[in-house]
Amino acid sequence: MSRRLIWVCGFAVAAAAALSASMQSYVSMHTHGHAFLPLLWWQFACWAYWAAVAPLLVAQGARFADPRHVRSREWRRTFAVGMALIALHIVIDVVALVGIQPFAPVERYTFAEAFAAVAKSEWMFDVMMASIPLLIGYGAAASARAQRLELRESRLEADLARAQLDALRLEIEPHFLFNTLNSIASLIRANAPDRALAMLIGLGDLMRSTLDAAGPTTTLGDELAFVQQYVGLQRVRFGDRLAFQYLIEPGCESREVPTFLLQPLVENAFRHGISRRAGACGIEISARVDAGQLRIRIRDDGAGLPDGFTLAADAGVGLRNTRSRLERGYGHAASLAISPRGTGGTDVDIILPAVIAPAGHVAEAAG
Repeated sequence: MSRRLIWVCGFAVAAAAALSASMQSYVSMHTHGHAFLPLLWWQFACWAYWAAVAPLLVAQGARFADPRHVRSREWRRTFAVGMALIALHIVIDVVALVGIQPFAPVERYTFAEAFAAVAKSEWMFDVMMASIPLLIGYGAAASARAQRLELRESRLEADLARAQLDALRLEIEPHFLFNTLNSIASLIRANAPDRALAMLIGLGDLMRSTLDAAGPTTTLGDELAFVQQYVGLQRVRFGDRLAFQYLIEPGCESREVPTFLLQPLVENAFRHGISRRAGACGIEISARVDAGQLRIRIRDDGAGLPDGFTLAADAGVGLRNTRSRLERGYGHAASLAISPRGTGGTDVDIILPAVIAPAGHVAEAAG
């Protein structure tokens, strides 16, 4: 709260109070022959004093609210400042009363008479007038400090959530790299060096994409492009027996999703579905917007889920971390479900808020 604002508000209140008090005195004693202007000047001198010293009292109230200051010392300081200002106000009020003589011709005051009358009648009023700016300063400082602490806490919570999401993502990426290197090693042992080399080159391209995707969120279009790179890598291993299909409704690709959302789920479909079933197999990714929600489904016709499978008890690194990232990033607004298909295979369903990605993400996706 600036000193200029305190003064402007204080003198406005002083002028209004002086006008009201002088009019009340003039009307109630209109038969005494008092002049209105002396009454007004005297009242204004009394009220304007508190407006003039209000910034000092507000600042002292703010000091009292500051936990860095010793509270017992501030009590003494506040009491001393208040008593000194009250005493000075009484002196100024007496001088104004003697100099202006607002109650003439009925009554004229000497200095001693004025001092006795003012000290007796106004000390309680002065205590109240000194307390009001002190309380305003204390309340304003306490409120500002609470807002700063709340802002700091919210920033710390956001930083913590971001760090937790990054940690989960960093846990997924080495897991994916380890599995892919195992596949390359299998091709080498199977005496297929050309396929192993092609897969290694594809892995290098894919890892460059992970480095480019540094933010916590991206567009669904970017995620699908990354999955296409990963599927191309897996085609080296699975060959012609793999069929992959995308059923993406218009407008879905610009929606915001967590970075590295789909690849761990597609990798699960390969590892636990496609690789455990002989013959031709297929994976389908679909996406649509429905009632403000982005609904993504990853469907495979592989070996399916083991008996008694539950997401809470049996999920691996990919499923577990994807679920945790959704919970931390969206709370109850997002969900992950996995279920067996009646004809064999597995469905993985993701629900997210259908939020348009920021302009920067959309521009990157278009590029």
